[in-house]
Amino acid sequence: MGETLYSDVTYVAVNQDFRESKQTLSWALKTLPVKKLCLLHVRIPFSLNPSSCELDESEINAIQESELKTSKDSLYKYRDFCTNKGVQVNEEDVLLISGYGVGEGIVELINQKNIKKLVMGAAADPHYSRGMSITSRKAEYVSRHAPTGCKMWFICKGKLIKTREGSFDLGTSTQKPNKGNETNPDKEHSRQEQDDVKKSNGQADSTPKPPEDFLCPISKDIMRDPHVAADGFTYEAEEIRTWLNGGHDTSPMTRAKFAHQHLTPNYTLRSLIKEWLQHHPNYRY
Repeated sequence: MGETLYSDVTYVAVNQDFRESKQTLSWALKTLPVKKLCLLHVRIPFSLNPSSCELDESEINAIQESELKTSKDSLYKYRDFCTNKGVQVNEEDVLLISGYGVGEGIVELINQKNIKKLVMGAAADPHYSRGMSITSRKAEYVSRHAPTGCKMWFICKGKLIKTREGSFDLGTSTQKPNKGNETNPDKEHSRQEQDDVKKSNGQADSTPKPPEDFLCPISKDIMRDPHVAADGFTYEAEEIRTWLNGGHDTSPMTRAKFAHQHLTPNYTLRSLIKEWLQHHPNYRY
């Protein structure tokens, strides 16, 4: 498939649990003129260290291989679902990336594959309500940080919650006012542009405010060493380790029990924070 055909491809971000993304995929198949469809999934693998557990390296590798197979088998359920709806999805149309936070991984794939059309969930289906906005932290991150050339539809319980129009002119948005649940493009994206305008006008950037995603949910301070925990949220490494070492086995955000206590470095977010701090040298934390 050539580079010029990417605009004809619709990507749908799906979870490992088929039930969670089935309605999002159904919406894309029923609503959009899909010429070619690809499935996109971000996997955060369990990472076990032989020095911190009683398993040897071969046993750890077997566990990780089994987990990867489970993820692939789940994606094939989505592929078969599409086939039953008359849309062919080949094995090469299933994108799987590991080792990132989910939102960060989706943004990474958008950049890697030059994705122009993306459908993803705006929230878990039980959270649906009329007039709702995006409540998923992953979806909000993607809406804020994905390249402006990617058009996105955010779905909950099979209903459109928000549309972010794509713009091929990085300095201009092509979004027009919409009716109903469709909203204007991501307003948060203009924050950096406003900062740049202030600088060009000689205005002091004395009290810059970092994006919400840059702040640790525990300390509320900007993160320097962001790590993803088992709940899918990103924390300052020292803060979440202090939480875990204090005897907590539940998420500070959801209060659900952690499946494991491994932390994965969030390199994409770390780079974004570093770049933001370079543009805001007056920021104090």
